Amino acid sequence: MLRRIESGISAKSLEPSYLSWVKSCAVQLGLKGVAFIKSDGSVKVIAEGEDKNLTVFAKKIGKYNFLSPLENFYVKWEETIGEFKEFAVTTGQ
Repeated sequence: MLRRIESGISAKSLEPSYLSWVKSCAVQLGLKGVAFIKSDGSVKVIAEGEDKNLTVFAKKIGKYNFLSPLENFYVKWEETIGEFKEFAVTTGQ
């Protein structure tokens, strides 16, 4: 079943390399969507794909770096709307 997640991530030391890693995980799982750093320094991820792949993806992005624990992490599940053709990293929104 195709679904969509919206996720927010914040930590003291999220580096830009985190976005590249998120994209790599998404592409490996066949997901489409976007990731970007918000003006407050947190990361927002929107991804669409198979339910089971989104579950794996959400677990991965929530456990990125054990040396820098996440301060806030959420995943909101929604119905897919087919908004994306690929997974991209953007400069912000």
